[in-house]
Amino acid sequence: MWLIAEYQSVTLFSFRSGLATTSAAKTLFLPTPFAIRTALLDAAIRTNGRAAGQAAFEWIKGLSIAICPPERVVVTNLFAKILKPTRKEEAESAMDRTIAFREYAQLVGSMALAFSPAEERADELRHLLSQVNYFGKRGSLFQLLKSPIEVEELPKAFVCMDGTYLQGIQVNGEEKRHFVLGLIQMMDDWGKTLTFSKVNIYTDEKIVLGKDRVRKGILLPYRLVRSSKGFSHYEQLPMPG
Repeated sequence: MWLIAEYQSVTLFSFRSGLATTSAAKTLFLPTPFAIRTALLDAAIRTNGRAAGQAAFEWIKGLSIAICPPERVVVTNLFAKILKPTRKEEAESAMDRTIAFREYAQLVGSMALAFSPAEERADELRHLLSQVNYFGKRGSLFQLLKSPIEVEELPKAFVCMDGTYLQGIQVNGEEKRHFVLGLIQMMDDWGKTLTFSKVNIYTDEKIVLGKDRVRKGILLPYRLVRSSKGFSHYEQLPMPG
């Protein structure tokens, strides 16, 4: 059984790739599994308290996630003025003015997320999904379009986040669905060793990259159709019949 929630992006979406630097912040097209699970955990804590969030951590961690991406993605390519902490020892100000490369994505069309909860967790997950209004950055706002629905089979337009993925140069996972061409984006996810204490920012425990936070190269069904110095326009590839 899959529970599907459909969202509409209501602002420009920006989520820096883990491979990018802060001065050249290329954005991902979609929220990562790490961001989606963290949004659910955040919703659990905000609505039901810290103890409920801690209790929900393990089943959120065990969810399979799939995404039906929006029809089109248009990414801005721009330079912006920013402030960054100075490295000068005798600076007059704590911050320096500089410029940085930034990308913001306009998601054209709705984005659907599918989850495979245990039957007894379906109602709780449905409630949490209704409480989520952003993924990743707080400014990347999303609106739930309708109450999540249940389906027995995952529609073919969805991309499994735990299907086939690239880790380094190694291809892992098992894709049970049709293979399509597209673009590979590096997405992160909760690792097997991640604990509630490590995601709690009020503890001294740290998240270790490669163990608690794993990166996966996910194939997204998009192709570049047009670009200029100011933008890049991608459209979704049709899924094989």
